[in-house]
Amino acid sequence: MKKNSVLVVYSGWLGDLVWIIPSLHALKTVFNSVSLVVSEVQAPLAEIMLNGLVDAVYVDIPAHRMAAARKVRRAALDKGIETYIDLKGRGKTGLYMPWGRGLKILIPHRKDAREYALARLVHPAAGCMPERSQGHMVEAYLSGLRGLDILDTPVSFALPFSEQTLNAAEELVEQEGLRGDRCVALSPGSAQFSKIWPAENYRRLAEILINDLGCRVVLMGGRDFAPNDDYDLKISRKYFSAGNIVNLVERTGLDVDSCLLSSGVFAVSVGNDSFANHMAGSAGETAAGTPGALQADNGRWYKANRTVSLFAPTNPVFCRPYDPTGTFNTIVLPDQYPEECVYDRTAHVCPHYGDRFCVDRCHCMQNIPVEKVVAAVAQSLGI
Repeated sequence: MKKNSVLVVYSGWLGDLVWIIPSLHALKTVFNSVSLVVSEVQAPLAEIMLNGLVDAVYVDIPAHRMAAARKVRRAALDKGIETYIDLKGRGKTGLYMPWGRGLKILIPHRKDAREYALARLVHPAAGCMPERSQGHMVEAYLSGLRGLDILDTPVSFALPFSEQTLNAAEELVEQEGLRGDRCVALSPGSAQFSKIWPAENYRRLAEILINDLGCRVVLMGGRDFAPNDDYDLKISRKYFSAGNIVNLVERTGLDVDSCLLSSGVFAVSVGNDSFANHMAGSAGETAAGTPGALQADNGRWYKANRTVSLFAPTNPVFCRPYDPTGTFNTIVLPDQYPEECVYDRTAHVCPHYGDRFCVDRCHCMQNIPVEKVVAAVAQSLGI
């Protein structure tokens, strides 16, 4: 018999929300209703989930957090929610969870919470989830659910796209002739400038793919995305306004983009450590022998789209597209880091992770050669 309902607090970057999709599926096996608190930048993806994966979405608004939190606490109590989980581990978002007898409040283990002291101050009687497992973030978040006796649930990244979204995506596929064994999606953006491979490199990559490898190239991205000052829109107009490239940046929204990226339309998707490649290349579990699926060392079968992911200031062990088979995704790293680069490659900490300081000075992503990315794409295409 399923439990009543649960509210999950997880406020972060857009790409981070992809990592908890399997956890939300797991929670749906135990609870009748799942509500979700997300950041403003995550809200468009969370809205897609409302078709069946989650039952309510609330938005964390830092500038008006106290007022927003009061509304969420009131709504949660009105819905009779008794279980609350802070998956991200940021103490201040604990304000979205109410106080009272009979409520089960779970915060991350001391080693997993960025603001454990604040989280404990906000909810002194809260229980702790088990310490997260080492490895990919998907497995880490799923391991935290052991505190609710949720064990070994199948990993799924399926999103409940509306019929309108599915039809719009299919119309684009037919209109632009996107199906094919050499159709490649490029997603040049990221919320953090330190993770962006230079736009001129993406342009050169597109030229080689089209002229030398006979590929159909599709440019993906958000036409308005405040965290990076509408970077995708600006570079799409500057670098991709001409040539034989299908530019979808100003023609689609996040719903259609998510549908296209996860659908298998593209033979390969190329991107930075960001939402697009997380969505495109993360492997869900499937039945043994499913066409295109592969068996991982854990004995389970997984299927995903082929992706090439460009990494430098973040750790691919934790943040690459989820792939227990180690086959669907190819990671491309810099040949070397600039001498003045301050990225700690042992602790995987970059002090300029979220700003533009190093972009024009010692940008590590600039040290990924175009030829190296071309080779990875060709290999993924089987050329």
